[in-house]
Amino acid sequence: MKYTKEQKQKYFKKLRERWAESKKLAEKDETAKALYKEAFSTTTTGNISYWSFYFTLQDMRANGFDGIPYVDCKTYQGWLKSGFRVKRGEKSRISGIVWLAPMVRDEETGELVEDESGIRFPKLYHLFHRSQVEEI
Repeated sequence: MKYTKEQKQKYFKKLRERWAESKKLAEKDETAKALYKEAFSTTTTGNISYWSFYFTLQDMRANGFDGIPYVDCKTYQGWLKSGFRVKRGEKSRISGIVWLAPMVRDEETGELVEDESGIRFPKLYHLFHRSQVEEI
């Protein structure tokens, strides 16, 4: 499906607004700060910022899921690597966010590299809660 420039702008604007609201709420949430510390003392999950952690925690809470983001919810591939599979018919109801730099072609090598301009675009990815998976 092709999106128009205006549709993309509207999507990114809405996502940035959601991110900004999440950041405001994250500052006041002491419970979330404790969960973030707990999550990264018990797992070797990659480099996840507190803001991204909180963004996902909000989705978990809104959907009635308990637990800790990136410990109790993972991507489809993350669950497979952990020895679980998503139950038949389950849909992702939790989203995470990552900020990506645009890619440009290096003039010398011709390979794609990150643009150094500092501009970042939000990209949502989908997660499944532990209640949505079963052991393989």
